[in-house]
Amino acid sequence: MSVNPNRTRLLLCSSSMEAGGSERQMLYLMQYLDRSRFDLSLYLLYPKGSLLEEVPEDVAVYSYWGDRSPPRWNWPGRIFADQVRHLTQHLRSHPVDLVYDRLFHMALIAGPAAKRTQTPRIATLVSPPNEDVVRSEKRWLAWKKRALRRSYLSAQGLLAVGSETAASAALFYNIPRERFRIVTSPIDVKRIESSAQMPWENSSLDLRCKQVIAIGRQSDEKGHRYLIEAMALYQKFVEQGDAPPVVVHLVGDGVLRKELESLTDSLGLRGSVLFHGVQANPYSLLAKSDLMVLPSLYEGLPNVVLEAMLCRVPVLATNTPGGAGELFRRTGLGQLVARCSATEIANAMRRRFSDPDPWLAPLEAARQYILENHSMDRWIGELSDLFESLRRRGSH
Repeated sequence: MSVNPNRTRLLLCSSSMEAGGSERQMLYLMQYLDRSRFDLSLYLLYPKGSLLEEVPEDVAVYSYWGDRSPPRWNWPGRIFADQVRHLTQHLRSHPVDLVYDRLFHMALIAGPAAKRTQTPRIATLVSPPNEDVVRSEKRWLAWKKRALRRSYLSAQGLLAVGSETAASAALFYNIPRERFRIVTSPIDVKRIESSAQMPWENSSLDLRCKQVIAIGRQSDEKGHRYLIEAMALYQKFVEQGDAPPVVVHLVGDGVLRKELESLTDSLGLRGSVLFHGVQANPYSLLAKSDLMVLPSLYEGLPNVVLEAMLCRVPVLATNTPGGAGELFRRTGLGQLVARCSATEIANAMRRRFSDPDPWLAPLEAARQYILENHSMDRWIGELSDLFESLRRRGSH
């Protein structure tokens, strides 16, 4: 098939298409970018993920692990170097006008590959690296920090989902703050509102209880164990007659799921904390919930908070430097508690139901905030113009 020379050839790079916020935003680009302006392809390290089946048919998908197995003999850096070579070879055999990546794992690979092939590149940072990189990358941290700095410095465009993420990245990587452009996350209003009206069929809801929901990957930085421990404390309020009974719904999966299930059992909460795994439509349960809790240790700008605001669900979040902490300190549209504090989460949950007015009063304003500041059309338009401007700049 011939390529329209007037369209920008854009290669989207992601580790996988698991159901995370960054992967969902990659999917949005594939679904909503104007095909009269863009010719899209997708490069994955791992050809897997629940969102992979939603990739449009006109998007060619390539992957590193799709046709190979781990080497019999391995040593530090071997696979990484081969991944850089593989993407470099791909860019030479399938030239594009622009590379776009999100998350630092992919930036480590896309940066040197784009530089070797002199392909313009845009990178997005979604979490403060002083938290995200330091907590998740225990091995070879100093080398990875230097490699990421080189990767981001070589990019023609640097985006961040919030001002705190940009400030953190500028300080952590010693990159001028003015190089980062803030592009807030989008919300697919029509899809979410349509999905929210569908019945929740995964399990029956005990209507005698208040419904509390937490949506996200079950890994250490998401802080789910503090919510579970808070539920044990909250049960004491229920036993004393100071609070209504609650069921906590955990939607998502991850490396800590078995550990979190064991913690739930050890605290005698198996009937009160339910694990639903990854759900294609979590919005039908979200819309029926009385409270959404985000107990994260750190965040960029989590989609689930914005989605709860759209659905008029009160939000309780930890007071992170960026993400929901930054948003609610500025707008007052949600409630905040200290990080890593089961006690504060439990007390806030009790206040939600004993004194509901402060939680319910901002719901309509929160929804309007999402419609005005996080629309899909606005996000797609801003990125489309940015992609094309970098293509024009790279062609001169």
